[in-house]
Amino acid sequence: MIEFLPLFPSPVIKIDTKPEFNEIRSDLINFCYSERENSLIGINRSNSGGWHSDLLLDQERFHKYKEFIEKYIEKSFEPFANSEVKIIPSSYWININGINSTNTEHNHPGSDVSGCFWIKASEFSGSFRFTNPNDFIHNPLLNTFNFESKSQYYFSEKYFFKPIEGEMIIFPSNMNHCVFENKDDNDRISIAFNMKVYEN
Repeated sequence: MIEFLPLFPSPVIKIDTKPEFNEIRSDLINFCYSERENSLIGINRSNSGGWHSDLLLDQERFHKYKEFIEKYIEKSFEPFANSEVKIIPSSYWININGINSTNTEHNHPGSDVSGCFWIKASEFSGSFRFTNPNDFIHNPLLNTFNFESKSQYYFSEKYFFKPIEGEMIIFPSNMNHCVFENKDDNDRISIAFNMKVYEN
């Protein structure tokens, strides 16, 4: 007998907030643009050519959107999480990437869990890519597996998400990730966030 055991996976959660997202989409896009108008320079992190807002956590205007996001974060962890553990968002920010803008590969030091919520995107907005944390040390082994095995067990060097409006992903903060070049004339807009894990 032969068993294949994909030990120690990286837990990534994908969440679809539609159709409720559709009710706030226009209002949320307007909020993101108004934030950029108030701070055109923004700050530099992983953004190359795009705009990265300052942190939003304490902004009163952001609270209703924060509540929306955190409701879905809580729902997403309910089936899996230990009830004695709390996952608390510690920071939020906006990314607006115009045509040819990217987010270079990075991770989120000082955080336990991170996430990205797509507000505005199209099929040409550029893919979100994770790099396998074991890509370097397991690379020869990874290259031995066929396409079917890699697809079934998510056992590949890279994994891609297509940004879709109203969808959110949550992932360990140490996972290296980037967002490819936006090839659309329309902006790609997302709200990203970091979270800390606390035990009661």
